[in-house]
Order: sequence, then C-alpha cells, then structure tokens
Amino acid sequence: MEAVVVVEWLAKVGDNLKAGDIVVVVETAKAATEIEAPASGVLSEIRADVGTEIEIGGLLGIIGDADAKRAAVPAAASVAAIDAPPPVASAPVILTPVKVEAVSDRIVASPLARRIAALNGIDLATVLATSPSGRIKVRDIEMTLKAAKPVAAPAVASRIVAEKAEGDASGQLYMQRRAGDGMPIVFLHGFGSDSLSWRPVLTALRSRNTTVSIDLPSHGRSPFMPIADVRALGAAVSAALEGEGLDQIHLVGHSLGGATALAIAEAGRIEIRSLTLISPAGLGAEIDGSFIDGFSRATRKESLEPWLRRLVADESLINPAFVSATMQSRENADLRDAQAELADRLFPDGTQAADFRQAFARLGMPQKIIWGIQDSIIPWKHALAGTGKAGLHLLPAIGHMPQFEAAGAVAAAIDELVRATA
Repeated sequence: MEAVVVVEWLAKVGDNLKAGDIVVVVETAKAATEIEAPASGVLSEIRADVGTEIEIGGLLGIIGDADAKRAAVPAAASVAAIDAPPPVASAPVILTPVKVEAVSDRIVASPLARRIAALNGIDLATVLATSPSGRIKVRDIEMTLKAAKPVAAPAVASRIVAEKAEGDASGQLYMQRRAGDGMPIVFLHGFGSDSLSWRPVLTALRSRNTTVSIDLPSHGRSPFMPIADVRALGAAVSAALEGEGLDQIHLVGHSLGGATALAIAEAGRIEIRSLTLISPAGLGAEIDGSFIDGFSRATRKESLEPWLRRLVADESLINPAFVSATMQSRENADLRDAQAELADRLFPDGTQAADFRQAFARLGMPQKIIWGIQDSIIPWKHALAGTGKAGLHLLPAIGHMPQFEAAGAVAAAIDELVRATA
C-alpha cells in the first residue's frame, strides 16, 4: 500500500482525546482501518479532510497539549503501517510530518469505482461526484453509464455484480481492523447489516486486543457471492481469515453471524479461543420470516422503518436519522437482490435451514450466549439448546440487537470471556 483515503473523522477540532481513542478512519482498496490517538490532549488541527488521499506516513492531524490547545512539540496522528503494533503507552510516538502530494489536481475515487470506470472506458474527469467529500463512488459511475447508454444500463448492473462475484475464489472479504495487542477478536454481523454495526461495542470494549469486523459475502462492501448455505458462508469467512493469517481468534457473531461463527467452529479450519454468540441463528427452526422478506424488499424509508422497529425493544431508538442511514446503506438494488436470494436459501419458507445444535454441543472452547428476552426475530429460548457449558446472559427489555441496545453489557461480557481465556 502506498496511500489511503480518509473516510471519517470521529473527533473534531477542540475535542479532548485520550491515548488510544479512535480518532479517524482511513480506507485502502481492501479494508477500513481505525487510527488511534497516539497521545492524550486536544485535537488542535485536522490536516487531511474526508476524501483526501494521503501517503502512508503522511500527517493526518495534530494533538496538542490539553492546556495550551497546541503543544510546542505535538504528537502526530499519522497513517502508520496498517498492521503495525501500536506504540507503547509510556512512550507516545512523535512523528515528523511527511510531505503529501497535493490532491487538488488529483481525482479521488473508490477502488471499485476506478475499476468499473476503467472496464467501461470512462474518464473519471468527466464523472460528477455526488458525495459531499467529492469522492467518486460506484453510484456516480453507474449514473454516468446510464446517462451515456440508457439502454445498456441493466447489462452494466449485471456486469458489476459479475465483477464482484469473481472475487469468490480469492476469499477477499471487506474487513475493518483496529490494531491492538493479544489474540484478535473477530466480529460477524447479522443478515442485512455490515461491519459498521459493531462500532458501539468496539467503543465500549476494554480489551486492547486487535479487532477485525468483517462484511459477510453479499453485505456491505464485500463481493456478491453465490452462497448455498450457512456452512458455505462459514467457509468463505474462514478462507478470508486464513488469507489474512488469522488462524487463532476470539469469535463473536450476531444472528446470521452467530450461525456463521458456529459453522466456522464446526469446520475447525480456524482455532477459536472463545466463542460469543449474540441472538444467534442456527439453534432452532423458528425465525420471523415476514421480517426477512419485508426487510429485503424495502426500497424506501417508509417501507423499511416498520421492519427496523421489530429489531429492538425500545422503538424510540429507530429515529429518522437511523432509518435514513440504514436506507442509504441499502440503496444499491443489486445488493438488495443479492441478499434476497441469500435469504431464500438460508431461510426457506420463513424457517432456519441450518441446525447447529449437535455441533454446538461438541464444541469445547469457552462460550457465551447473549440474548434479549424481547427478541421478536429469533426466540430467546433457542439459547436453551446450549449444553450448560456456555455462560448465558439474558437481557431484560432488550430485543434482537443487544449490541445496539445494550452495547456496554455486550462489551463487558466479551471482555470477561477474552480475559478469562488469555
């Protein structure tokens, strides 16, 4: 890697930071990485705005002294080697700013957008970016293609899906990695979600382990892949983990991600040091099939909101901003179609096709099950399929998404299991 693109600042100028706080998210062609504050103090300056492409080693921002707003010798939050270990807390790293090539004359575009543009002979200089950051995304390329060749638009959409599907053999799924110490903790999201859904838990997590959040196939920014069943889903994730050298991990899975975690543990390709299942699929036949169907088909905020409310016990959490953000992440019709096809295979006729109860009984690693008692998607009593080896956390007044409604309690349970297994 030679450069990354700044995709999100989680702090603003003037914010007080502690060493280790997540400050900014940068993106490579393959994954997003969270950059931590190397020292405590005040974020006194942002040097790389959202959408800026910056060389590895370049200066992102400056953390100044908490009293003076800017220290005489500031600590620099910079793009270090993506997989490098974090600096020790007792010796904050002070990096010399590296000259970064000016981006005013450069066209900033996502890697996939660049590839699709090249395949179709599109000059990126002619593409209008709709993103506030000015970064060209896939949707901008699609709009350009439709404007130039409206009749061929459906074929173009299919071509994009085919291009993504070709990544099947490589096992390259989209991952967000936060560098740390100790055994990596891998997080697998549920159906229709993505790796960003783990942010509340990652923020509350006390463990300083490396964390890896994965977009499942046909979700988020991972390839659209023909998946026959949950075990094939587990095989795809296992291949991606092996490709990253992650052969010993702590594993956390929610809902469909929970069933995928069970498939990974059953296959035994990856050594699972601890297993945390949150409202998991795979431990019984019942599931709210109407939710799966309605959520998959929703194309507008008005049709999506009622289904989102089924996910939680406290419906006030499903505010207009949450609905808009969820709809925006699902605006790609190809993504919705791929997930609808996946749901038809995994949950035929509103039933869970995969049954991991016997496999679960054979697993020997430390385990926890976390479930909201007011879960209306998968009955919490499926947790009783456990053999008594798993610690059971039943959360009152919580629905299908404990990691959203009770992030602190979920993070504490994961911390406890990880520490006990260390």
